[in-house]
Amino acid sequence: MKKISIALCLAGLVSFASADIFSLSAGYGYEQQNIGGYVKSDRSKNYFGVKKVDPDTDPFRGYFGLKDKSHPYFWVKLIHPLPIIPNIKFQYTKYETSGHSDYIAGNIKIFNDVRINTPVFDAETYMSIDSYDATLFYELKPVFADIEFGLGADYWKGKFKIYDNKNQRYVVNSSGSVILPYLYGRLESAQIYGFSVLAHAKLAQVGDKHHYDLLGAVKYTIDIPGPVNPFIKAGYKYKEAYYEDDNDNVTTLNFRGAFLEIGVKF
Repeated sequence: MKKISIALCLAGLVSFASADIFSLSAGYGYEQQNIGGYVKSDRSKNYFGVKKVDPDTDPFRGYFGLKDKSHPYFWVKLIHPLPIIPNIKFQYTKYETSGHSDYIAGNIKIFNDVRINTPVFDAETYMSIDSYDATLFYELKPVFADIEFGLGADYWKGKFKIYDNKNQRYVVNSSGSVILPYLYGRLESAQIYGFSVLAHAKLAQVGDKHHYDLLGAVKYTIDIPGPVNPFIKAGYKYKEAYYEDDNDNVTTLNFRGAFLEIGVKF
């Protein structure tokens, strides 16, 4: 009898809600994308955002002058009852910004691809990234939380431009892509009066390269009759990619900011 009681208790702790045997959910949000990071080669360093520099006293420090922006994103998630086969989530996010720089330091390599040999004193800058993020995961639903764990990859397709106003030419006009793999974990608390708190982490590190994607939020689920459960979510995101090659050329780029999202679960 004691063994039966323990087994029943354990079964209750990891029981799965019948509503989650099969579900489809989607969300659409708007997020701040405050830009940070830099590119560095040898002594030269250029910041992605706006930075106060003085080339007369330090000619090795410059900036691209890219502005903080806000952009929409959307995601869809499918959870199914098939054994072994993971569930899937897909998210698309657009990162796009432009700016002006009075000084970009020379002798520097950008995204391990294009080198700027001489300084640029008056430039228009532009960067865009299309992020296609796919996650494969498994779900556990103990009574106190909803837990997801798995792995995924974020495919970045980007463009970067620097236009030299003085010489009326593009110093950089480059496009490329990169795949950022990661391990994934997500935890959402049980609801109290419709409110829950959640966090997720997407993490990867190989040698001198790493990729972090962190999120924390408060979620309110609207209880209405029927199979549809709309929700509102608000929180904060931080995303960073860091790359360093064998010649000590460094690129580190991050986006951070608050977000607001509406969604629905079927």
